[in-house]
Amino acid sequence: MKKIISLFIVLIYIFNFTSVSFAALSTDKTTSEAQALTLEAQAAILMDATTGEIIYSKNINDKHYPASITKLMTVLLCLENCEKDEIVTFSDNAVYSIEPGSSHIAIMPDEVLTVEQCLYGIMLQSANEVSNAIAEHVDGTVEKFCEHMTQRSKELGAQNTNFVNPNGLHNENHYTSAYDMALIAKELLKYPYFKEIMASTYYEIPPTNLQSEIRYLHGQNQLLKSSSIFYYEYCEGGKTGFTNEAGNTLVAYAKKGDTELISVVLQSTGYGEYTDTIALFDYGFNNYETKLISAENTLLGTVNVLEKEDDKEALDTVNGVTKENVYATIPVEYASMPIETSVNLKDSFVGNLAKGASLGTAEYSINGTSIAQAEIVSDKTVTMPEKTHLTDILPVNIKIIVIILILILIIFISALYIYRKIQKAKRRKRRRQRRAQRMKESTANQLNLQ
Repeated sequence: MKKIISLFIVLIYIFNFTSVSFAALSTDKTTSEAQALTLEAQAAILMDATTGEIIYSKNINDKHYPASITKLMTVLLCLENCEKDEIVTFSDNAVYSIEPGSSHIAIMPDEVLTVEQCLYGIMLQSANEVSNAIAEHVDGTVEKFCEHMTQRSKELGAQNTNFVNPNGLHNENHYTSAYDMALIAKELLKYPYFKEIMASTYYEIPPTNLQSEIRYLHGQNQLLKSSSIFYYEYCEGGKTGFTNEAGNTLVAYAKKGDTELISVVLQSTGYGEYTDTIALFDYGFNNYETKLISAENTLLGTVNVLEKEDDKEALDTVNGVTKENVYATIPVEYASMPIETSVNLKDSFVGNLAKGASLGTAEYSINGTSIAQAEIVSDKTVTMPEKTHLTDILPVNIKIIVIILILILIIFISALYIYRKIQKAKRRKRRRQRRAQRMKESTANQLNLQ
């Protein structure tokens, strides 16, 4: 009995602390294959890079030490705030504040590199002092840059991330989650230049102001190396990481056809970061595809534009079109099935309407399961006519008559005003004369009485 109770407790523990989930739209096949995945990593996620759909997840919100995959956020802030030909000068702090024996490319204080050279140093050699220098270049100090890193992560939706350094060297207050790192990785794909860097396995930094020899940089991501047993033909690149506390971590990108996936594994062991990543990519490509289900500017209805709420006739009509391309992550078994579209569009719009203004939404589904949503916008601008004055719509001869009448009216009012002023003055004069006459008569009466 005690053994049964103990087993029951263990099962509860596993259920509570090893949470695995799969994409919303799934099949028996996708579910069974996902359940069959056995990963070394304590936390992992597979995300569709185009739609953001989570295809597979294991403890994706648990906090873990990221190690050097931290540098993806450092690279993102660099791409958002710097041009690649900007000059970066290395400080004593950037060079000497890293742990002895940690990854570096032997930069010296006051040495100068371009931002482009720094980015290759970070992505290929995981250079910690280069990450520090980028932090100082962007925000002045490493401390301010780390605040920037955390804040930018939150803007992307990361709620379980706190960065205290730009390189991932261990700190108990430096952590992230698989989901948060996938969000950061997804944002980086907006920069084609990043994809060029992460796909590289070799780069040369020419002699600098303090270094007379070429620095040869070799990438560490085994998924990209054709000679490696972990080579993965669809891999586009990624970033590796390791510390004793974090274990092996890896963020990787892979693309097959029109489907692009992001994999994140945290707290793995041995070479588990590679085997886990390959297993996740194989699962994703074997079971799902990214499908364009509605192109940008697809017509979904029309909307009448009214000048006033109670108008019975429309001033104009606009087309309601999709704002952008609409993609969905679909199990391969569903790829050929019909997609249902439900349109929620306004009947009318009152007042000025700008091109691109929201008019409603569309929802796409398969077998009643929602797979994507789209915003519907106006395809053109409609401006209300300016209110016209009476004189603007009268013929020329009528305008002249109206002007003459207005002038006559003005003259009449002026004359009336002057006439009344004159009459008022005359009345005042008569009143003064009467008062003077009364005073004269009063004086004469007094003299007679004397």
